[in-house]
Amino acid sequence: MEGKSHRIDFRRPASIPRCGESDGFTLIELLIVLGMSMILLGAVVTTMASLKRSYTTQDVAADTQQDIRMAMVFMTRDIKLAGLDPLNSADAGFERAESAYIRVTSDRIDTGAGDVEANGTIDDDNFERVSYFRDPATDSLRIRLYEGSTTSETTQTLADNITNLQFTYFDADGNTTSTLTDIRSVGISLTAEAPAGRDGTLERTYTTRVRCRNLSLP
Repeated sequence: MEGKSHRIDFRRPASIPRCGESDGFTLIELLIVLGMSMILLGAVVTTMASLKRSYTTQDVAADTQQDIRMAMVFMTRDIKLAGLDPLNSADAGFERAESAYIRVTSDRIDTGAGDVEANGTIDDDNFERVSYFRDPATDSLRIRLYEGSTTSETTQTLADNITNLQFTYFDADGNTTSTLTDIRSVGISLTAEAPAGRDGTLERTYTTRVRCRNLSLP
């Protein structure tokens, strides 16, 4: 044992890092990652803002279309009934026919409690006298029932943000007319314009032509 030599290994252990080595990130690497994160965040924010604007526009469009369609349903229903006069004594028809104002009458049958039949006169109930017009002060489409009555006349807003309402009146030959007794159909053009956030305003126009089926009878 005395003659046996021993060699000592002075090599650096593998577990001890060499001078200058590091397990973390360098400053340059951190700056690169930060820059890429900011670019990605900007893209996400831009996309979200675009989606929000698109949603706002679509939401406004849906509401506007629903309001216009509802208004059209009411107007076309009452114009179709203009001139309904089962007893031929109520003188029903058009009482006012202007470019943005219309008033129609009909001697209707009350299908509610009591089932009152047409009585040959235009009464202040049962929607027998109905007016539609645009109020320029509020940009709204309004409905007025029983116009001229001191006890029954009522006015309500049917749709907001109405920028244009145009009635056109036609006779039996399809020619425009201003004579109340010659009217056989009515053209309606209704335009609504509503705010849509950063996209400005959204405009929708609906047009239709209504035949007055009761006045078209010989």
